Amino acid sequence: MTSLLRRTLGRLALTLAAALPTFLFAQDYGTGLVFDEQAYRAVPYKAPVTAETYANLPASANLEKYTPTPGDQGPYSTCTAFAVGYHLRTILYGIEKQITHRGRLDQHIFSPTFVYERIKSEDDLDCMQGSSPVAALELLRTVGIPPLSTLPYQCGSAIGTEALLEATEYPIIDYQILYGTDLADDDPIKVKSVKKSLSEGSPVVVGFKVHQSFYKSGPLWRELESDAGPTGQHGLHAMVVVGYDDNKYGGAMRVMNSWSPKWADKGFVWIPYADFGRNCIMAMQAYGKRPKRATPVPGPDGVTPELAPLLKGKVIFQERDGTPMPAVKVAPPADPNTQIRYVGYRLARSYPSGTRFRFYITTNTDSYLYAFATDLTGNITTILPFADNMSPHIGPNSTIAFPSERKVVRMDNQPGTDYLLMLYSEEPLDIDALKEAMAANPGTLSLKIAQSLGNKIVPDKYIQYDSARIGFTVTEKTKGTVVPLMIEIPHH
Repeated sequence: MTSLLRRTLGRLALTLAAALPTFLFAQDYGTGLVFDEQAYRAVPYKAPVTAETYANLPASANLEKYTPTPGDQGPYSTCTAFAVGYHLRTILYGIEKQITHRGRLDQHIFSPTFVYERIKSEDDLDCMQGSSPVAALELLRTVGIPPLSTLPYQCGSAIGTEALLEATEYPIIDYQILYGTDLADDDPIKVKSVKKSLSEGSPVVVGFKVHQSFYKSGPLWRELESDAGPTGQHGLHAMVVVGYDDNKYGGAMRVMNSWSPKWADKGFVWIPYADFGRNCIMAMQAYGKRPKRATPVPGPDGVTPELAPLLKGKVIFQERDGTPMPAVKVAPPADPNTQIRYVGYRLARSYPSGTRFRFYITTNTDSYLYAFATDLTGNITTILPFADNMSPHIGPNSTIAFPSERKVVRMDNQPGTDYLLMLYSEEPLDIDALKEAMAANPGTLSLKIAQSLGNKIVPDKYIQYDSARIGFTVTEKTKGTVVPLMIEIPHH
């Protein structure tokens, strides 16, 4: 063998030896996110909130105290099942039951095997083909998920009757996407929308591009110049975001992974906002049952804080240039047929036809928001949700602009009074059935909504209407779950 050949082979051996540990490191960690863009786009999206809502977010939020010990998916392509089932569903359970002791929460971990085996392809016998987060969340919403103790983690496990029955006890309430697939990598909405969800107390499932350096990350991961794009069998990985901190590493997300507590920072990692936005291709928020309201306890000064509201909101009208359009409270006598009296509001003065304006809808509590417009002709138009695929589920401390912060609506040329009906609800409503019922019922808008919703409406005596602005608060629990807020808009 010539000396040249020996040197060449030696260099080749060294190159292979240097590359081998990194390659093996990647192989030890499974990924497995299958991104079905069409299915993702079909999921209702979270309503866009105002710039002021984003600006008022707290500097940090962290749900890590509700997390179980990070799971270990091993070499299988089961990251979605771990992110959605093992991690997110367990976190939601911890929030619901207010369990912050990790040892206790580890006793209530949910089964990733149930998720993967139910949604995987029929020919996926070795659990290596991966799965979609949309399919996983839909399974949790419609079927539920059993505990890990009932169905332990094992590829190919059969799902028995016991697991199916237990699954029905632990469904999620709802889920929605935070942004579409048309955003640029550096679009700030990617980071802002995830921060907003976390500030509401909801963990977020994300789809992430996995670079080579990510496999051997320390407590902080930044994309390296040497990273050459997504790696691994799938290149995409599902994880759960559990917090953020504007003052950590210049602003970073706290992410929970399924590569065991030995990876990075005991199974968690900080990812700076810029790196997060550049590599996060999808984000979904899920909702579990709400925790019971805590009974107020007197503070050191002896003062007992107020009970947290069940529903609370307000509506503000502005002309195109930002000039306020004040309103006055109107309390008509009770309807003689139903004895129901609705407190409403009327703009303090009549505006000329053609006036351009917008209004801002705020909810301080987790709510389902709906809005309808009608005029003297009696036609009822849905204006919120303002798109077929927009979710009516709005998180607390959120303000939505209608039609948007850049657009306005114009009063028509038919003098008279237009009416806006807002519905704040603790639960989702069948909007099509409601509109059909209102159209079929004669009488005023108040009577229509009374006959259509019946005992779903919170009795008037439990609603504290604001006198200086359009708004209300409900603190006492009743059989009713819906607060109607009616606003008259006179114009000439």
